[in-house]
Amino acid sequence: MKKNGSFLLAPASVMVIMLSVFFVSRMFPFGYNTLSWCDMNQQVIPFLMDFKDILSGKANMFLNLQNAGGMSFWGVFLFFISSPFSFLAAFVDKADFYLFMNILVLLKMMACAFTASVFFRFRFKKLDVLQNIAISVMYAFCGYAMFYYQNHVWLDVMYLFPILLIGLIKLADEGKILWYVLSFSAILTVNFYLSYMVSIFLVLVSGVYVCFFAKKGTRRKNIVLLGVSTLITALITAVVWLPSLMQYTASARTGDLFTSLRVGGLISRLDTTFPVILCSGAIFAALIVYLFFARRLPPNTSFVFILFVLTMIPVFIEPINKMWQTGNYQAFPVRYGYITIFFGLILLAAVLSEINRENRLTSSSPLAVFGGMLAVSAVFLAECLIFYKEYDVVRIYTETLWGNSASFRLLLLFSLVAGLAYLVLLLLYQFRLLGKTAFSVLLCVMVVLECVFNSGVYVASAANNGKTEAAVIDLSGRIGDDSLYRVKSEEKYFDVNLMGGLGYHTLSHYTSLTGESFLYTMKKLGYSSYWMEVNSNGGTKLTDAVMGNRYTILRRGTSFSKEQEVYRNEKYEIRKKEDTLPVGFVVHSDAIQAFSTLPDTTRLNMQQFVFESLFHTQDKLFTYYEPTLLNNIAYTAGERYSLTFPDNSAEGSVVYRIPVQGTETLYFDCFDRLSNSLIEHINSSFNILVNGMTVQDDYPNQSSNGLLNLGTFRDQTVEVEIQVLKEVDVKSFGIAGLKDDVLKKAVSGTAAAQLKQSGNRITGTADAADDQSYLFLPITDGRGYTATVNGKKTEINCVLDSMMAIRLDKGKNEISVSYIPPGFSLGSCLSAVGIAALILFLIFLRKGLYHKIRFLELPAIVFFTVLFIGVFTAVYIFPVVIYYWR
Repeated sequence: MKKNGSFLLAPASVMVIMLSVFFVSRMFPFGYNTLSWCDMNQQVIPFLMDFKDILSGKANMFLNLQNAGGMSFWGVFLFFISSPFSFLAAFVDKADFYLFMNILVLLKMMACAFTASVFFRFRFKKLDVLQNIAISVMYAFCGYAMFYYQNHVWLDVMYLFPILLIGLIKLADEGKILWYVLSFSAILTVNFYLSYMVSIFLVLVSGVYVCFFAKKGTRRKNIVLLGVSTLITALITAVVWLPSLMQYTASARTGDLFTSLRVGGLISRLDTTFPVILCSGAIFAALIVYLFFARRLPPNTSFVFILFVLTMIPVFIEPINKMWQTGNYQAFPVRYGYITIFFGLILLAAVLSEINRENRLTSSSPLAVFGGMLAVSAVFLAECLIFYKEYDVVRIYTETLWGNSASFRLLLLFSLVAGLAYLVLLLLYQFRLLGKTAFSVLLCVMVVLECVFNSGVYVASAANNGKTEAAVIDLSGRIGDDSLYRVKSEEKYFDVNLMGGLGYHTLSHYTSLTGESFLYTMKKLGYSSYWMEVNSNGGTKLTDAVMGNRYTILRRGTSFSKEQEVYRNEKYEIRKKEDTLPVGFVVHSDAIQAFSTLPDTTRLNMQQFVFESLFHTQDKLFTYYEPTLLNNIAYTAGERYSLTFPDNSAEGSVVYRIPVQGTETLYFDCFDRLSNSLIEHINSSFNILVNGMTVQDDYPNQSSNGLLNLGTFRDQTVEVEIQVLKEVDVKSFGIAGLKDDVLKKAVSGTAAAQLKQSGNRITGTADAADDQSYLFLPITDGRGYTATVNGKKTEINCVLDSMMAIRLDKGKNEISVSYIPPGFSLGSCLSAVGIAALILFLIFLRKGLYHKIRFLELPAIVFFTVLFIGVFTAVYIFPVVIYYWR
């Protein structure tokens, strides 16, 4: 009982250290500061809010209209939040989610310490209890946890990794596969993306072990068992990885591998990659001791050393680093780092275990104790000096997501001091000058100092007010409307995924799973987007009408329209837009024939095309205006629009004097090409003024690059000044006016469908004047949808590049559109087969029938050898060759 209870000491130690950091930083539960920032704000928290709605039955795991106008949440869940800890969201108010992140990260770090402690007790029985606690706490506070806790599901993979290693050891030593199958299945389930890196590791670790360290009598059997159990694992988790992979490949995230490997440098950004490993200074001390005393250590310690070196190489070589991360990455450049760190800690545990075996001193030399205390004191002094004098320098990562040379020098300095202190303690212990108790106590003190430093740099520095978005969360549940509608924002006031997190259906979305067709359709229709983020701001009154954007969120006091106010708080207000349609309305068949793809034209011309096609009319909704005055600008229009400075002064303007007759809403556009670039070459090209008042600076930009609303005017001359900040050559440029009365007439004459969502279905009715009518459903048309009209299955047509249209019968139509993520049904069947296969194979092995499949050993060896060589070549040689071949 006492031995089992010791497993709880490591997580308890993590809790004490982390709560102390929270206390000093006034972080929840000792204040209202949160550690949430970057991806945790942008993705994790909103999706946990979505998940809370799913658990309460307010949203659906498959057909999720709260993201991207309607998408599968299954892949999003498995990519970002598929952790057992995520179910705690059901018990937390949305207003408290930012504060709850402190507790969630703490619980996962404690889990990391717990599983590490279990592993070290399992593998290194000669480790002292205090030593086990110290190394396990090192793992919980390692650089990987400190850098990447914001992607909180990565911590789930981190705490499952030691269990996976136990499974591998049991398979190799005892021929037992269950632990391996379950642990690898768990990793695949909590994050199928990081499982790619785990799979690379499994091939490398198994290849090195089988080729160089496995006992000859068991080598072939181990290969067969590993192959069969991995296949079973793949089958069991097919319902996870198959639909997720299909969703990922349809996203805009995939890119050109060769281009990715050729750009950048040969050496990685060491100011950001290396500190992930530097946070565990004891690893480098253990490495030195190992190199000098390797002959005294068990032979399998060299196996650990080889794997540590193999996983350290990508930390330094950028093309290899990219291949470890599916060929490219935007940030977070050491996503496999927990593997490197854990093998470094295994090396430390092996060194300590061997010293423990040799050193049986019950007392220590006073001089050695003093020397050890002096080394520890040096670390404490370095920590205090850096925090006191250079804290703003070392905390740069939590401000920029990247290190810099100044922070790297200081972090390297601290790591050197800590590493030397660890080395002093190890050598004093190695040469029997310190007894086990004294060494273990000093080791624990060192670990506490290092953990406090790491968490001070990467956690405390991120502390921010967890109530900042309280006014946003307050907007949740304020719209009493039972129809199928969407909500948009006039500007990017907050993280785009929060709109769905509030529980509202929206076009907004930001993940690596944003569909390419959806992203590019939204760009063509004039909505603001960049990288993998689509926001609902931008567009026009026309596109808002046809996309079902019935309500809009504005900053309080910024609306000058007479739109109905629904709710307001101290920061924001919700208004109901005029002249909008619900999600889904009836269109003529001519619209479907003309509307399957959007034409290759300017975004402003696109608006008129959409209007004529969907509303089956020749009315002119838009008036297009030409510049009235050019100030030091040479302007050409045609297939391309070019604005240049004739005298190279880099100053000029384009002036429009627009005689508005009736009521018009004016829009300005500058757009060039469809891409998912972080920064477009046309960004920050203009300042836009309307009647002398600034409407937008530095347009286009990341937050605003859709069609720009210049305002609604009636019977007046409007002067629009476009200040040109740099020369541009673009595909789309100019100003157009939308005639409000024409749109109002078209919308009022359109037959709206009466639809609602129920689970993974959209059901309702629509009246068709004839059998040439279609239901236009502005939801991304991807595989997985099926539709019935009046009980009969009907074809779904793709329109607007990525939306849906369903043919109707004359009269009243009962409509049902259901959605199952592509690959889910097949994946479920394969998972059922995998579970059955696991049970049968366990019975097969328990009955001692392995000899019946011994014929598989030779082909397994051939296959595995080819696989090992192939993976090693693909990850370590191929990217370097491609880099130099450019």
